[in-house]
Amino acid sequence: MNEKRKIWLAVGAAVLGSTTVQANEVEPISQHQHTTSIIAPFEGGGGEGEGEGSGAVDLRVNDSAYLAQLGLIRGHLYVGKKLYDQGHIAMAKTHMKHPEDELYAALVPAFTARKQSGFSAELSALANAVNDEQGDAAVDAAYQKLVAAITEAEQVTQKSVRDVLMSLSTMLLTAGEEYDIGVKQGAVVNVHEFQDAYGFTQIAKARIEELSQSQRDANAAAISEVEMVLTELPELWPTITPEGEVQGDSGALYGAAARIELATLN
Repeated sequence: MNEKRKIWLAVGAAVLGSTTVQANEVEPISQHQHTTSIIAPFEGGGGEGEGEGSGAVDLRVNDSAYLAQLGLIRGHLYVGKKLYDQGHIAMAKTHMKHPEDELYAALVPAFTARKQSGFSAELSALANAVNDEQGDAAVDAAYQKLVAAITEAEQVTQKSVRDVLMSLSTMLLTAGEEYDIGVKQGAVVNVHEFQDAYGFTQIAKARIEELSQSQRDANAAAISEVEMVLTELPELWPTITPEGEVQGDSGALYGAAARIELATLN
């Protein structure tokens, strides 16, 4: 675990230790849930830096980790589609996921347990459309079908607000780790991880918009706090195909992740 991540999580843990959970707010997070969502986000985490310390979370029953894992897949695909739309086809291909990919494979038992069909066929269709350069219409259609299938698997409006918000925290932690891999002393040394961090952050920002009005009404204070945290995130990606120096600090992502977790307890 890198030093920035240690520092921000230590700050979050210190504040959490002195936080009193208020009644009638978002459900409190147990110590076990806090540990697994922050330290070991995913079962069967990928080889790209996602899910450090993986193996401690059961995606079949842990909704926040399940949503976070789906969010990572969304993030890869989101940035891949954006690169494709900008004409960076070779880069776009590197972000397309296949059913045998580790991120998706870790979800298969969860789909079975949750009585979800998954989106293996849709994932393959998009990857094939991009990799075989089938054209814009085919890529657009495949992407829209895949997004709809992922949305069906997520069922955000049927999850607790706490789990939805915690999934955002986990995605931003992972984005921070990817940013650290991608950027060293202002230079982008790994553009793929730099782009992944962008995708994960954008999906975290978008997911909160999927909450229903009833979810918002019942958890207004926590959601308002998280929306503020997301709005205050600095722009760390002047472009997703950078040249020259990048003035960004992953600490902003770690800090936002810690603040979002705190918001679920206040």
